[in-house]
Amino acid sequence: MINSEFKQLLKEGIDSVANRQGKKVCIVEEEIGEFLHVSPHTVQRWKRGYVPNDLQRLEFLTAYCQQHGRVDRSWGRRFLTQGGYPAPEAMLDKLFPPAPAAERDAPPVYHNLPPRYGEFIGREAEVARVLEWIETSRWPLASIEGMGGIGKTSLAIEVAHRCLPGPQQAITKPFDAVVWTSARDYADFNLRLDHVLDTIARVLDYPHLAQLPPEQKIGAVDKLLRSHRTLLLADNLETVTDLALVKFLEQIPEPSLALVTTRYKQLRRVWDIPLYGLKDEETLTLIRRHSHRIGLNVVAGADDDTLQRLAAAAGNNPKAVELSLGLIKQKGLPFHTVVDELYRASQMVKEVFDYIFAEAWKLLDDEARQVLLVMSLFVSSASRAALSVVAQVEDFNFYQAIEELVGMSLLEASEALDISQQRYWLHPLTQIFARHQLGVDLSLNVLHNNGVNPEKIAALRAKFCAFYAAWSEKTAGRDFWDFASWSAEQYAEIHQELPNLVAALEWAYENRNWSQVLALAKAVVHPVYYQGHPDKRLKCSEYALTAAHELKLREDEVWFMIHGLGSVYLLRGEYDTTEQYLSRGLHLAEEINLLDGIALGHTYFAYKALQLDHLAEAQKNVELALQNAHGMLFKYRAYQAAGHVARYTHDYEQAKGYYLQSIACLAGTSYRDPSSEVWLGFAELGLAHHEQAVAHFQHYLDTHSKYGNHRVVAMAKLGLALCHEAQGHLKRAAALAHEAFDLLANMNAQWELKQVRELMERLP
Repeated sequence: MINSEFKQLLKEGIDSVANRQGKKVCIVEEEIGEFLHVSPHTVQRWKRGYVPNDLQRLEFLTAYCQQHGRVDRSWGRRFLTQGGYPAPEAMLDKLFPPAPAAERDAPPVYHNLPPRYGEFIGREAEVARVLEWIETSRWPLASIEGMGGIGKTSLAIEVAHRCLPGPQQAITKPFDAVVWTSARDYADFNLRLDHVLDTIARVLDYPHLAQLPPEQKIGAVDKLLRSHRTLLLADNLETVTDLALVKFLEQIPEPSLALVTTRYKQLRRVWDIPLYGLKDEETLTLIRRHSHRIGLNVVAGADDDTLQRLAAAAGNNPKAVELSLGLIKQKGLPFHTVVDELYRASQMVKEVFDYIFAEAWKLLDDEARQVLLVMSLFVSSASRAALSVVAQVEDFNFYQAIEELVGMSLLEASEALDISQQRYWLHPLTQIFARHQLGVDLSLNVLHNNGVNPEKIAALRAKFCAFYAAWSEKTAGRDFWDFASWSAEQYAEIHQELPNLVAALEWAYENRNWSQVLALAKAVVHPVYYQGHPDKRLKCSEYALTAAHELKLREDEVWFMIHGLGSVYLLRGEYDTTEQYLSRGLHLAEEINLLDGIALGHTYFAYKALQLDHLAEAQKNVELALQNAHGMLFKYRAYQAAGHVARYTHDYEQAKGYYLQSIACLAGTSYRDPSSEVWLGFAELGLAHHEQAVAHFQHYLDTHSKYGNHRVVAMAKLGLALCHEAQGHLKRAAALAHEAFDLLANMNAQWELKQVRELMERLP
């Protein structure tokens, strides 16, 4: 029978271990299983509420969570009781002994820290950085920085408690006093130096100092901080306008230290502790804990995939998560409605965005607002050049805007020695907020009724498209086949910008700007296919074909019909549609006497015939391809096709010769296409030269797995699997076959999938 209370308690215990040690829950479950000599599935079964029938296992689970996590005696009593453990008090006395007399008689600790509510989740790396500052740094001031709701205050309180003497002490020498001050404690949110001085005097039990004149008070408190090692905390420093307080914090005397929290990077001479969103698994734990605490048991018990939607919509921001769950509880809104509305940033979740962004938005100047709004157009990250051009903010104004946005945690920046190479991106919540301010939804198509001028959005998109069209011509080249000469650096650069290029292509096509469409398509059409997205290649090619027709660029029409469209329909086994595009492309190539276009058309017709088992037709088309090929790149492709036909007829020596000829075609040219190495591996495999075959397949994978053609990567894995099968390594062969199958299934590559299935059917 399932015990729901035991289920919740064990989950809390294991989560506390994972959070304290910075491990994934599944790793903790594996460790428990190893200790108890059971599988992780058994541990997961206990977590579903099935109580173990062995008292020793109950004892171990209790002790493990106490030693490695953060659970108290109350948790231990409830856990053992729910597990049916008889007379648990003796066991609890061993695990949770009362404090020694020396500790009970210790002098009182001076502090005014707020209590800690619930369990502190995650942030162990950030805790470690603060403790490192306390133990080893010579900086008198540290600053926890991050967007609203990210958990700065919770982190400061948690660390401060660990700096006090007692069982949770985490530093070598505890502070004599910990003084907490916060701008939130004042109606105008403006913490002043006088407030801080009075609080220090009161906490250290010198209340009479508060009556002194200002100058005498500063001197008296300065002496206190020199004689009593004190940790001073100032929360919400972003609202402070008292420069005297800032100066006081920066010059706090030894051996005391000051720790501040702020949304914005305000101070120069500080030890920085930047704070970002929780880890995914930590956010799920937070959702479940908070839901359970406020009585949302349906949400607390939901599966990870469901809760992950809220985590993603909230950008793993703890406060956004809690506010969203509060909307569900207080207003009776369905979970999915709140998540969907949060994604759209509608007025229904206005309080979430008001809490996190309202004040920050008011503080931005016009240039910073413009940069933030434009940043929301970028699908992924943005380069410095792209952001400046599209936002139309340049030089010093752009530098100031970037510094302001990064300092306020509204924009995140990559590390780069050369500032021109820096890239920027938005926290998910910031992106939703910025798009809402701009008046567009996540697809950037639907306008909200909030007074935004549609012409403004159109103008920004036009700038976006113009920048990336020019960037494409410069980086990817003007010719359809320039991609075959791209260096590894060009591939990396284009892949980095690919989401933005695809968005620009969509908008350029929507606005019928045909020259931009063609420039963008030539940069996009090859890498999207290499990444394993033939459907995107089809759409891109259709756009480009329309643009080339409108611009009367007939050579480009040939390439997009034969290579852009015909090759993909061939890959998918849609032979009638393949025939249409190859025939149209070949006819147009003959009409304009484009010999390489004719050669490429016959090359793909050879592949089509081969897949349909029409060997004579395949051989005829190979001969026509070789006769017409003028450029080395097209001779290379024709020789590859000849090698495939020879290999299909099991003439592996001849196939090997053709593949070597194809490689020779590119020698001395700027073209790079390493796929012949994979096909050469198959020829060696056919000749039973297993060692040579493995070397060819493995070399391709080692060199080209990152940016290589996914179809060719899959075939290299298939080749290795066949080698392992021939050598009797069936388990490894099966694993590689499955990897190849997954890649090819995503591409719907029918001919290649057929070959993988044949192998998988032979393997156990």
